[in-house]
Amino acid sequence: MTAAARDPDHPVEDSGPSPRPSGVGRRGSVLVRPAAAADASALGEVHVGAWRAAYRGMLPDELLDGMDADVAGARWRSLLEDGLRPHTLVGQLDGRVVGFANLGPAFESVPDGELYAINVLPEAWGTGVGPALLAAAEDELVLLGHRVAVLWVIPENARARRFYARSGWHSTDLRSTREVGGAQVGLVQHLKVLIP
Repeated sequence: MTAAARDPDHPVEDSGPSPRPSGVGRRGSVLVRPAAAADASALGEVHVGAWRAAYRGMLPDELLDGMDADVAGARWRSLLEDGLRPHTLVGQLDGRVVGFANLGPAFESVPDGELYAINVLPEAWGTGVGPALLAAAEDELVLLGHRVAVLWVIPENARARRFYARSGWHSTDLRSTREVGGAQVGLVQHLKVLIP
């Protein structure tokens, strides 16, 4: 999974928003900014659209086809309004939210940080949104005090693994299995030293 082993179905509580946004701002033609509850519908559309395009053949078709952007958007609204996703960034092109990154403390390798997800609509692949979100997420993780970060990827997701490798992430060969929508999904951990 492109760091999407964590999704809105699994709320995360942490120390709250960072004291100042370091990863936000314009990165080329992409505007990266903190997510707000008003972005919930767009986040639901990105979540569903990105998963259907990126994970076809890796996750069961019935899971992907059964995803509903309105339901996902409602979950995002609740999580953002309740402060359970304080470190969610959105990527915009021409004023439209086309991607997001979600990050925070690691679940399994404390005290590391973790990139829980980067999802980008397929029509925005190749536009620079993914790299802008990844760079902003890395900046935000450093701001939160993390020197090292991890993420989890489906081993067969070659596109995602190449994307992360280009930015200095490497496989640790640590494997895990997670339940995603009723399916057991194998994952491999990737790591990046953010502050040497």
